[in-house]
Amino acid sequence: MLANIKNVIKKYNMLSLSGKQCSPVRIIVALSGGADSVCLLLALHELRDELNIELQACHVNHKLRGNSSDSDERFVRELCGRLGIELHVRAINVKALQKKHRSLEECAREARYSYFSEIGTKAIIATAHTAGDNCETVLFNLVRGTGLRGLCGIPPVRDNIIRPLIETARAEVLAFLEAENAEYVTDESNYSEEFTRNYLRLSVIPQLEKINPSLTDGLTRMCSVLRHDEEYLRMTALLALEEAHVKGGVYKLSILINQLPAIQSRIISLLLSQNNISPSNLRITSVISLLKTGGKINLARDKFAIVRDNLLYIKIIPQNYRKN
Repeated sequence: MLANIKNVIKKYNMLSLSGKQCSPVRIIVALSGGADSVCLLLALHELRDELNIELQACHVNHKLRGNSSDSDERFVRELCGRLGIELHVRAINVKALQKKHRSLEECAREARYSYFSEIGTKAIIATAHTAGDNCETVLFNLVRGTGLRGLCGIPPVRDNIIRPLIETARAEVLAFLEAENAEYVTDESNYSEEFTRNYLRLSVIPQLEKINPSLTDGLTRMCSVLRHDEEYLRMTALLALEEAHVKGGVYKLSILINQLPAIQSRIISLLLSQNNISPSNLRITSVISLLKTGGKINLARDKFAIVRDNLLYIKIIPQNYRKN
């Protein structure tokens, strides 16, 4: 398994940060105490000299499972203490942060990644997502309805976050831990089918594996191929957007409108992000329609898209909103 991790790290150039090679590279492992994250920590600990890395860990106590959450924190502290690894710990009351129409899963993930962003400004954050997690993500995206990007699954590298286990199967993780005689904690909520991802993992994927026992391997290969396609389309869209950009929020209509649908939708998505507007499917399709009809549409509160004189404008137009 160590060889597989080294290959993945090399394949996705995981030890480069902002295009520069640091020496040694500081990696902070997101350590829940579960099998996957303990496996990642122990594997990187064994490889630290070979990879020339400075290893640390971080743990988020979500305060969702009472004594069990605190017990997980104690386990992580003891593990890092034995290994001599510096540990960063943050307690976050996720229930208090939960907003209407947001699941606890979503809020917990948002809280974790906010913390990763905070502590990882001069480091690489390593999360323990496995090939199985990627399989769940692809199926989750598929059943909700997704485009090519959603079928690409979990990115092996995103900004300063790396996932060295992304092509490692769960069985390999458990075999490694058994060989190391390593302990880990089990989150009982992982076995509750109340959560969609658990239902996929516990009920849906086993049924699909009756059709294809190599389901996870097959989806891993698919994601690798589709990421190349998505990157090509994204780079093509970026180049077209640069050509269309006049200044500020002004773009040449002729370039935007004369694009194939796959490129056009990506250009508009990038264009909206460039103007600090979340690129939802509704907004993207609305702007594409506007390119053909002309006129003005409201995108987000004071932000409007306007087509006139062969140009697309993204403008802020202050509005007076009444309070009921």
